[in-house]
Amino acid sequence: MIYEMRTYRLTVGGVAEFEENFAKVIDKRNEVSPIMGFFHTEVGDLNRIRHIWQYESLDHRAEVRTKTMSMDWWPPPNGHLILEQESVVMAAPPFRPEPRLGAYGSVYEFRTYTVQPGKTGEVLSRWTEHIAAREELSPLAALFMTDVGPLNQWIHVWAYEDMNHRAEIRKKAHELPNWPPGSRPFLESQNSEIWVPSSFSPMH
Repeated sequence: MIYEMRTYRLTVGGVAEFEENFAKVIDKRNEVSPIMGFFHTEVGDLNRIRHIWQYESLDHRAEVRTKTMSMDWWPPPNGHLILEQESVVMAAPPFRPEPRLGAYGSVYEFRTYTVQPGKTGEVLSRWTEHIAAREELSPLAALFMTDVGPLNQWIHVWAYEDMNHRAEIRKKAHELPNWPPGSRPFLESQNSEIWVPSSFSPMH
């Protein structure tokens, strides 16, 4: 499987209308290919939405995009709200090959690490060894490695009940003997943002 993450910057105050229009057609769109998650920013750069789609391959993605272009109901009528669009295509590691769908939290933290070129294997090895202990505290909702778009990005998504729960879990995580899992020497940068799932998001 591959995953496409599309992030849009919207006009100020445009999130509610965008989500409302999306909700009206998402069930029909899921019949073509499934959405994994739909979010808007709560902490970080505001007035953005993010949706994540699953495809069998790049060829499947191309087929789906060709098919949806012939549909008069897709995309939803949100063009007037969109200022910028960004898309990345991603793979997932063996220990989390698919996102966890279901009610895991009301807030999701997207942590994007830029890995030094050629060092993704080192990061993957350390995470594979130590992720089980970290997930005893809270679930890793998804993990992606970029393949098309900005390269060498390691995007991990954590679900929390709320921001207080996040603070509590992060304190406990730092008390673990092997967390962070020894990957920091291979990182160039780190970014963290808080996103809130929509009512129709499979990750919620």
